[in-house]
Amino acid sequence: MTDPEDSGTKPTKADEPSPTAPDEAKATSQPDVEAKTAKPKAQQPPPRRHEPPTQARGADSRSEREPAVSRPKRPGRAVAVLALLIALAAAGLSGYLFWLAWTGDAEARVEALVGTEISAVRGEASRREEAMRLALGAVTEELQRVREALAEQQAALAGTRAALAEAQAPGPVDGPPSPRQWKLAEVEYLLSVANHRLHLQRDASGAVALLERADELLADLDDFAFHDVRALLTTERLALRAFEDVDTQGLFLRLEATKGLLDRLPLRLPEYVAEDSEEQTAADVDESMIDSLLSRLGGLVRFRRHDGETIRPLLPPEQAEYLEQHLVLALERAQLALLRRDQRIYASSLQSARQWLHRFVDPERTAVVEALRELDALVAVDLGAELPDISGSLSLLRERRAERGDGTDDEADPE
Repeated sequence: MTDPEDSGTKPTKADEPSPTAPDEAKATSQPDVEAKTAKPKAQQPPPRRHEPPTQARGADSRSEREPAVSRPKRPGRAVAVLALLIALAAAGLSGYLFWLAWTGDAEARVEALVGTEISAVRGEASRREEAMRLALGAVTEELQRVREALAEQQAALAGTRAALAEAQAPGPVDGPPSPRQWKLAEVEYLLSVANHRLHLQRDASGAVALLERADELLADLDDFAFHDVRALLTTERLALRAFEDVDTQGLFLRLEATKGLLDRLPLRLPEYVAEDSEEQTAADVDESMIDSLLSRLGGLVRFRRHDGETIRPLLPPEQAEYLEQHLVLALERAQLALLRRDQRIYASSLQSARQWLHRFVDPERTAVVEALRELDALVAVDLGAELPDISGSLSLLRERRAERGDGTDDEADPE
C-alpha cells in the first residue's frame, strides 16, 4: 500500500501522457464499429464489498496506471433496433408485394372485362354493319326500280306532250272543219239542248238521253283531254235519274178533265119529298073527306133540326152559271201556276174550288164525290222540287275546246 503523499509527489509513468494516447482515443471513439466487427469482451464482475481493502487498492492502482478508456455501448439495444428495422422492411416489402399482386389481379380482371366488352362491341358493330349493308343494298335496289319507273313515266309524258303538241297545231285556216271538230260541235249542241229541255220543259228523261248521246260522241273521239268532261257527264246523268219530278203534262190534263165535270154537277136545291101513300083499304074509304084533306096538307110541310150544323144558303138556279164560271177560273189559275211552278197559287186555287163545291153543290152525288177526290189528290202534289244543275259539263267542254283551239268563238251560246 503506497503513501498518498508519495503518490502525489512522485508521479509514475502511468500519469505521464503516453505518445500513443491519441491513437487509443481514436480507437475508443468508435465503439460501435468495433462492437459490430469484434466479439464483445467478457465483462469483469464488480468488486465485492467484503473483499479486503488490499485488493481494492490494487485495483485502484491498476486503474491509475491504465489510461482512461470510455466504456462501449451495450450491443443488445442496437441489435433490437436493427431487428425492428429489418422487420419493418420485411413487412413493407410484403405489403408492397401483396399490393403488386392485388393490383396485378385487378388489372388483369379489368383487362379481361374490357376485352370482353370490346369483343361484344365489335361483334355488335359487325352485326349492325352487316344489317346496314343489307338495308343499303335493298334501298339501292328500290331506288334503281324507282329510277326505272320514273324514266318510263318521263318517256310516256314526253310522248303525250308530243301528241298534244301535234293535236294543238293549227290546221289549215281556209279548209273545212275536221271530223273531230264536227263531233265536238255536235256534243256542245246536245248539251245545250239538254239544258234547255230540263229548265224549260222539266223533262229529266229527255235530258238524260241527250247527255248519253253526247258521252258516246266523246268516247268515239278517244281524247284524254275530255276525260273530266265525261266524268262530269256521268255525275249529271246520275243526278237526273235520281230526280223525281212531277208530271206537269199529266197534271195539266187532269185539271182540264176536272173542268169538264163542272157542267154536270148538281146544285144543292131544296127537296120536297112526299111520304108514300099507303094502300087504300076498306077503312080508308070510310074516312071523311075532311080527315083526308088534313092528312095530305100535313105531309106537305116537314120540320128538320140541324144541331151544330151551319145553315148554308141555297143558290138560286139562275146563278148556277156564275158558280160554274168561278170554278173554271179557279182551275185555270191552278193550271197557270202549275206551268210556272208556283206552289202557293196552285194550292190556293184548288182549295178555293173545293170550298165552292162543298158550299153550293150537293156533296152526296157521285160526280161531286169524284170531283172532290180528284181535287184533293191535285192539292197534295208538291211543285217545289229543285232541278239538278247540268250546266257544268257544257261549260267545261267549252273551256277544253278553247284551250285546244277548236274554235268555239263563232258558236253562239244557246242559253
